[in-house]
Amino acid sequence: MARIRAGFTTRASCLLAAGGTALLCGLLLGEVDLVRAGVLALALPLVAALVVHRSRVRIANRRSVEPANAAAGGSVTMHLTITNRSLLPSGSLLLEDQLPQQLTGHARFVIPGLAGRESRTVSYRMPGLSRGRYRAGPLRIRLTDPFHMIDLVRSFTATTEFVVAPVVDSLPSLEPPRSHDIGDNAGSHSIGVHGADDASTREYRTGDDLRKIHWRSSARVGSLMVRQEERPWQGQTTVLLDLRTDAHTIGDASPAVLPDVRMRSSMEWAISAAASIGTHLLAAGRRLELIGDLTNPGRLHFDRPARLSEYLAGARGARQPDLTPITGLTRAAARDSALIAVLGHVDATSLRILADAHPRGFAAPAFALLLDVSTWVDPDGGSSDHCAATARVLSAAGWRVVVVRQGDTTAGAWRSLLRARAGATFGSSR
Repeated sequence: MARIRAGFTTRASCLLAAGGTALLCGLLLGEVDLVRAGVLALALPLVAALVVHRSRVRIANRRSVEPANAAAGGSVTMHLTITNRSLLPSGSLLLEDQLPQQLTGHARFVIPGLAGRESRTVSYRMPGLSRGRYRAGPLRIRLTDPFHMIDLVRSFTATTEFVVAPVVDSLPSLEPPRSHDIGDNAGSHSIGVHGADDASTREYRTGDDLRKIHWRSSARVGSLMVRQEERPWQGQTTVLLDLRTDAHTIGDASPAVLPDVRMRSSMEWAISAAASIGTHLLAAGRRLELIGDLTNPGRLHFDRPARLSEYLAGARGARQPDLTPITGLTRAAARDSALIAVLGHVDATSLRILADAHPRGFAAPAFALLLDVSTWVDPDGGSSDHCAATARVLSAAGWRVVVVRQGDTTAGAWRSLLRARAGATFGSSR
């Protein structure tokens, strides 16, 4: 579909006025030559309008974007293929494509006239795009005849939508241990605040084997409980991504000095880390869930890295003072899966929530990449006292903690995290 707007140029308007005047004067004065000149002057713009309109309405536009999967900081190239479906040649074409609103402006090209059935492709490049969802277009084509008498504009309605995903780093081939990989028989003897029996039982369902009824737990809770022989969280990992705007900071360096947005924004580093870790776990066959949206809390399930990257491409910060909206989700994730948290500045309320969300103490796998956001403002400064204190509290609660500074790599932080002893705090390698 397209909208067409046609009009005479100033040259054509002047020629029409002159032709009309000559025709009228010729008729009044009986001058045949003057009448002929007036008719010719009037006919020329009208014939040009007919030819231009005929060729214009048969022009088609096809759009494509490359690459299909772009990463933050990379470039995207838009290809526009213009085809003259008419047998008649067209005049010169002026193309104007609307850039995504994040960039503002237009991309303009001039194409010489197209022969009948000819196609021509023009391209333009959008460099250094940030993470996000983009829409380019629609395209407008301005067509004129060789004598520049007709100015006809066609506006197409088709647009191109594409996603710039967060940067996904390749991580060392190390997996976070499952519950049964930690300690001596931790998978079957993990002890929490409710005891080992409650951790391995669930409510009776119709059809369950009566021999699996756990009478001691049933007497304690007042309803029939059965033993669970398989723990669903042994092969499942939950990533908690802290997207609170108050928990992150942006440095003063310009993109020209630090082209990698992760070096300028702690939130972008956290999102990239979550994408990298999630992609690594999915490739290792883990079931992956993500907790990150504080405005609409939930545990989102992802089965393919592409879906995770597409979701995180549109992730935005939330103006939420603490992690209260996901208190229940965090506790549930700590009970039934390995938990990996990517955290910014942690306030007192959020710290209490995280410490209480690890009921199994040292037996269950819980990891935290704790960003020292102050280093994104002052990379040469030392670690903040608040970050060190937060790391100590989480470590005492049974988390494995690695403090991340500006300039640290996700791969280095991941390696340090999985090599850390439970309850210890390490700095990541670059």
